[in-house]
This record gives sequence, structure tokens and C-alpha cells, in this order.
Amino acid sequence: MTPGSSVEPSPEERAAFLKRFEHFGSEPSAETYLALFHPEAVLFDDGMERPIGVAEIPAHIRSVLALVKGFRMRPERWRARDSVVMVEAHNAGEVAGKAVSWRSVYRIELAGSLVKNGRRYFDRAPLLAALDPNTPSVSPRLAPAASDAEPLSGAVPGAERGPEALVTACTAAWANGRPEASAELFREDGALHVPGLARPLGGGEIAAYYRRLHALLGGARLAPRRWAGDDALLFIEWQGEIETPAGPRAFGAIERFDLVGGRVLAARHYFETGALARALAVS
Repeated sequence: MTPGSSVEPSPEERAAFLKRFEHFGSEPSAETYLALFHPEAVLFDDGMERPIGVAEIPAHIRSVLALVKGFRMRPERWRARDSVVMVEAHNAGEVAGKAVSWRSVYRIELAGSLVKNGRRYFDRAPLLAALDPNTPSVSPRLAPAASDAEPLSGAVPGAERGPEALVTACTAAWANGRPEASAELFREDGALHVPGLARPLGGGEIAAYYRRLHALLGGARLAPRRWAGDDALLFIEWQGEIETPAGPRAFGAIERFDLVGGRVLAARHYFETGALARALAVS
């Protein structure tokens, strides 16, 4: 896995970035956004066709702010590792006269206090549905049926261990073609929030969801690209390649875990369900 640059920002540099990031969220504009970036930065948001450079960033953010009236972004929690910072945020605004809100994770690689490489993970389907109620999504395919759910076995790899052991356990589950094994990292009262589903999943539904996601991705084996966290909060950025009617396509996601005693109390997946649906021609 790639932890990012070998040059770790100082605490003061990281704090300076987070202050500017919070300022952008409360007073969003092309100017406050551009102030976050290194001159050689690369940015990629879910829904983009390709990464963009600094010269294209002002036009990009202006188009976002034109679509989402009154946009505000509130950083809620963050963790850092080496040059990587993961920030979970709450976003809100208005699209086509309808109030919308959504959650996202910003995965950032810093050079000093500036963003050198950034990606935002979130599900655009709720925003696009405000424009078109028929916006496609894979979420219905991911909802476990009652017959899918199986009781947790109680075998808990990595229990009472730190975040690196949990990353290793999740990595092994995907590498072995059995991502449902990650469900055994959850407490019995653990919950998993999935894009597009109205309620969190629990118990045997969690393993069933991982199996459905794995099948939807055509058996792809995701690998961790970056992670950051501690004994209370962990973010893992996943990457892989899936087969689509148009050929291979990159897939990325972030999992956020709330941890208690080395086990998962709550988790949330972040990925774009609409782009995945279009790529797979799933409606």
C-alpha cells in the first residue's frame, strides 16, 4: 500500500491546511478553494472523467457552486498518516430548489500545508436525483435479502489489536476473494452504512452486503492504496479494476470505521453508485 510522500508535514503545516480547509467550507469560492492547492496539485472527484490540474480547478469549483446553491461543507473528523490526511465532512446546499445534504471523505496528500494530490469520495446519486428522479444507482443491488443474512461466526481476526492489524485483516479478506470475512471484525451490535440504503446494516446483513458488492464488482479484489487512523477511528482507501461492457475501469472507495477495543462499532462506505451503475449498465 502507498502511504504517500516520505516527507511528513509538521503539526503546524497540517493545522494550517485544516484551518484553510474549514474556511473554504464556511465561505466557499474559487479563491478559498484554490488557496488549498500546491502549484503542481492533481485533483480527482467522484464523477470526474479524469484528474485535473491547478489551472482547471477554479472552473471546476465554480461549476459545483453553480449547481449546489448555498453550498457549505463542515469538516467533522480527520486522521493523518505520513503525508496523508483523511477528512470526513458533512455537506449541504440546494439543487434545483431542493435541499440536499450528503457526507463525504476528502483524501488528501500534503506537501507542506498545501494539497499535492486530492480526491473526494461521496455518492452523487442524491444530488443528481434532485435533477432527475430516474438517476441510476447500484444501491438496490446491494441491499441484502433476508435469505442472504447469516449469523456472525464470532471469529474476530485482529480483535483487541490496533488499526494496522485491522487494515491487514481487511486486506487479506479482499485478497482471498472473501471480503465478507471483514464482517467478523464488527461487534455484535456493529452497524454498516451503505450508499443509498435507508438504514444501516447489522448482524449477518453485513457479510451479505460484502458478498453482493464483491459479485457486483465482478469478483474484483480491492487493495488498500492509503490509510490513516488510530484505535478509535480508521479510514481505508481502496482501489481496484472492474470489468465493464466498455472494458476495464478503475474503481475506488473509502471505508470509515469507528473502533472500540479493536472491533468495529460503526462503519460507512463511500463510493459513487451512479457512475458504477452507468459503467456496469445497471439501472
